[in-house]
Amino acid sequence: MDISVEIINLGLFLIITALVCEYIDSALGGGYGTILVPILLIFGFENELVVPAVLFTEILTGFSSAILHHFVGNANFEAHVNLKSGSRSFSLSSDFKTSLILAGCGVIGGAAAALIALNISKTIVKTYIGILVIIIGFLVILKFRWKFTWNRIWGIGFIAAFNKGLSGGGYGPLVSSGQVIVNRNPKEAVASTSFSEAVVSISAFTIYFLVGRSLIDVNLTLFLLIGAMASVPFAVLTVKHLTIEKLSPLIGVATICLGFFTLIKTWFW
Repeated sequence: MDISVEIINLGLFLIITALVCEYIDSALGGGYGTILVPILLIFGFENELVVPAVLFTEILTGFSSAILHHFVGNANFEAHVNLKSGSRSFSLSSDFKTSLILAGCGVIGGAAAALIALNISKTIVKTYIGILVIIIGFLVILKFRWKFTWNRIWGIGFIAAFNKGLSGGGYGPLVSSGQVIVNRNPKEAVASTSFSEAVVSISAFTIYFLVGRSLIDVNLTLFLLIGAMASVPFAVLTVKHLTIEKLSPLIGVATICLGFFTLIKTWFW
């Protein structure tokens, strides 16, 4: 087969795979890295090339998704500065504040957990993550709800970040489903998850540079970026046009599926 044909076929495969994975992520609050990374590894890509490429695309798609969610009214990421009457005040919308809390937890908690992970079996950790994600998904489907408090948002952020630091995954599904359980609007939960994941991805991508593992495959990254970015508008519009009654159980089902996917990947791949 001609080399150019091989490149075209590979490019189409990467674009379509990234498009599907990012659609799931931007529409239901998780799944891009969880699904995409093992698929690419199975097809022979090296881990040191895959992870930076996925993180880089998550930065751009996360912020793009959050901006579009704001634009179409799924969430409100506004910040207000009041300089009237000689006084200065600064306020953030609830969605913006939630996203920053989750992002801050992701950066700090993820780094701390990564140090602990060095002394724990990867199989045990990923099994724990898979089971926890499945339980959270079932709680969403069964309409288990707690009253919303900011302390619970902090708690969700740290648990999700700790899990991501331990295993590299589980952040998005736990953050999105966890917000639904503490009675946040599912549309706002998905949008806040996209925003916070983008910030966490910046941190993780930076760490790869600092530890000298920042090998960037331009072609791989470009193809993934094309596919992922192309899916974002469709995912955001899906969230906009789905009613809360339909979106909430879909988030739960997606979370359960990702949990089982994690267990299968851990024990059988």
